[in-house]
Amino acid sequence: MTAERNGLIDYGRFAAALGLVWFFTQAPGNRIAYLSVPFLLVVLTLPITGTIAAKARRLLLPFLIWSLVFAVVQTAFTLKTNAPPFGWWEDYMLLTGTWYHLWILPFAFLAAVLAPWFQHPLASLGTALLVALLMAAEGTPEAFPFGLWSFGIIPIIVGIAFFAWGWRLAVVTLLLSAMILFLGRPAPDNITILVGTALALTCMSIHLPATQTSDWCGRMSTWIILSHPLAIIIGQSLRITWVELALFSVVVSVILAQVLELATHGTRRAQLEPS
Repeated sequence: MTAERNGLIDYGRFAAALGLVWFFTQAPGNRIAYLSVPFLLVVLTLPITGTIAAKARRLLLPFLIWSLVFAVVQTAFTLKTNAPPFGWWEDYMLLTGTWYHLWILPFAFLAAVLAPWFQHPLASLGTALLVALLMAAEGTPEAFPFGLWSFGIIPIIVGIAFFAWGWRLAVVTLLLSAMILFLGRPAPDNITILVGTALALTCMSIHLPATQTSDWCGRMSTWIILSHPLAIIIGQSLRITWVELALFSVVVSVILAQVLELATHGTRRAQLEPS
């Protein structure tokens, strides 16, 4: 924990992670919870120091590990129904992962690698406006993973603009992109992109001192984002539905995140202790 760390970002990540859980349960209010996705995409543009290898360890290694975990889960489901063991596999999963939420990680890794080329004001603003024009004219692509990527490009570019040049360029980029989107084809994702990205910019612009609580929220948010489908699966296996499923999944995902944090912390400590 450092003096420069913004505690509000950690609180926001925690709330967004819980919103992600709520969204994927498809409970009432899931469209509001969907604001979590652009919020998290902006926050993921936080500068990652070090080499490409360091970026890969932060973003691609969890992607590979959890893709393997959920591949096992997918295979178990198919074996339970006597379907072909790998009938669930689609080629696009090489880019998106084996479960619906993992696409954010390789997308954020690519953005982190390419970020230096988009830090010039004209590059970030021009890219965001070009994407908005294409989405307004052609709509969101239906093919995976292009629909997901088109949704994520504007929040990512706005985040890069914020960290390179401050909130003014980020706000201009977001507002001009939103104007183009709203002049094009009506789509509920337009509101989601605008509001979710604006909430992230607000969190990053207001500084709160880091505390033990904010540090805990930041660590838990990562585990919740990665593992929350397991909590939803547990709830569904207990035949819990609707709002009760969302509430159950939120609570269980936090408990599961704490268990994973304790397990990995214990493993790291054991590795550091002399034998």
